[in-house]
Amino acid sequence: MTLKAVALSIAAISVIPGFLLFVGAFPTSSPALGPTVYSISAGGAGAVLILGALRLRGRARLAWSLIGLGVACWGVGETVWNLQSMATGEIPYPGPADFFYVAGYPLIFAGVVLLPYLRLGRFERLRLAIDATAGSLSLGVVMWVSYLSQITDFASTQAPFESLLNLFYPFGDVFLATALMILAMRRSELRLDARVMLLAVAVAFTTIADVIFALQSAADTYVEWQWLDGLWLFSYGAFALGGWAITKPTEKTERTYRSHRWHLLAPYSAVAALFAIRLVSSSGESLLLNLSTTAVAGLVVLRQGIVIRERRELLDRQRDDLVASVSHELRTPLTGIQGYARLLTESWEAFTEQDRRQMVSTIADEGDHLGRIVTDLIDVARDRLQNVQLQKRPIPAAELARDAIAAAGTGRQIESELDDDVIVLADLDRVRQVLANLLTNAIRYGRSRILVTVESREGMAWFAVHDDGPGVPAKHQHEIWERFERGAHKFDATVPGSGIGLSVARDLVTAHSGSIGYRVSDRLGGACFEFSIPSQVTHPAEELAVR
Repeated sequence: MTLKAVALSIAAISVIPGFLLFVGAFPTSSPALGPTVYSISAGGAGAVLILGALRLRGRARLAWSLIGLGVACWGVGETVWNLQSMATGEIPYPGPADFFYVAGYPLIFAGVVLLPYLRLGRFERLRLAIDATAGSLSLGVVMWVSYLSQITDFASTQAPFESLLNLFYPFGDVFLATALMILAMRRSELRLDARVMLLAVAVAFTTIADVIFALQSAADTYVEWQWLDGLWLFSYGAFALGGWAITKPTEKTERTYRSHRWHLLAPYSAVAALFAIRLVSSSGESLLLNLSTTAVAGLVVLRQGIVIRERRELLDRQRDDLVASVSHELRTPLTGIQGYARLLTESWEAFTEQDRRQMVSTIADEGDHLGRIVTDLIDVARDRLQNVQLQKRPIPAAELARDAIAAAGTGRQIESELDDDVIVLADLDRVRQVLANLLTNAIRYGRSRILVTVESREGMAWFAVHDDGPGVPAKHQHEIWERFERGAHKFDATVPGSGIGLSVARDLVTAHSGSIGYRVSDRLGGACFEFSIPSQVTHPAEELAVR
């Protein structure tokens, strides 16, 4: 039986009875049915997680093994509880089952903390540590003030171990809530990380069910085998599916820090709740509130100081990178212009008329290339491309593409498949600039073949530039659209490029109310950059001319 089949079976055993409990249709004629479902669900989910973790390597294996071991402990606790109930009819408290229940919380928390993260810079690690500390501290205090202090019983007549359990059970919920916040803040290397989403769902269901159970137990309103038990079963089903998901390959892609700003919602929602409770509470009501709000405020101030220092260093680094990349990008056309100009100046008579024309043509082409680079740099520096004033008019898309191909200035054969009836409403120079940037990429990173296509689909004119090169690695497909980002070639000085061409192309296409993207070429097997801009009603192409 495959791991997938086992995981789906455990999930079904968990989710179906959980749904029946939630809607009040769970059969109660057999007293042993409910406990048996619990034991199989929890124990099976833990086993699936451990088996899935064994197929991983390194830190990921350890992290998921600990999570699986924690869930398995809950399964063992359920089994021990059921056996004691059937044997004696009474469940001692504290008892052996409680040891396994309690052990599951720190194991799951430790596993979540050890999950692999993106390799972060020094300042990002500090920010993440401060965010997690501020959020966890605030969350713990909010949970304690809101309900834990009222339901935690430390009666002097209790045995020491019973008092310890009364403390550890509620704080087990704090462990889970903190783990959920860590998952929300996580800088994942995986673009669509189903495994972590399932883990977060499982932890969320467990945390919510535990908190409601604690409140109902304190009010003596808890009833077995009702909707609340369904939440726990839902969590075991999500754990089981997560154990299967961790064995499935997932496409990796790097993300920039900006794409994670929403992650601040998790820790600082808890911080906001803490300060709100402090504001509505009477002064001196709680020393804990005073100390915690002061500590969190200090962490926030410290974080701001780190952000200021980081921004300063980032600006210095970007300035150095800009100077280095622009110097390298300008050197190639300048070398050609200077070389041919010197030859013509010193040895004009030594060359034939045809040679001189070819040299002058090369100088003109290199000058045009240099002009495009300078124009891109100025536009990027002014940050005006998306709001640029466009001089739109009807233009035959095919003629526009042919002009861009002719202006590419390369001896490489560029193939084309152009629909001559497609008319676009666009700024001629700006669309040429987009095509020039995409063709420059194809010439620079392709091997021998380049294909340019133009077609009309759903009221949009689609331009595509295909090449037969290695393409863009999946982990760089997000970042290449950012300024001064060169993907896999960011540290490769042998390949020219400033990293602004795609950023400029994206902004200009956006200004035309279009879209641009990357995909693997289905024609040449390399990269395919395609963009769309609105098209007009089809007219005979010969009625319009590109001027």
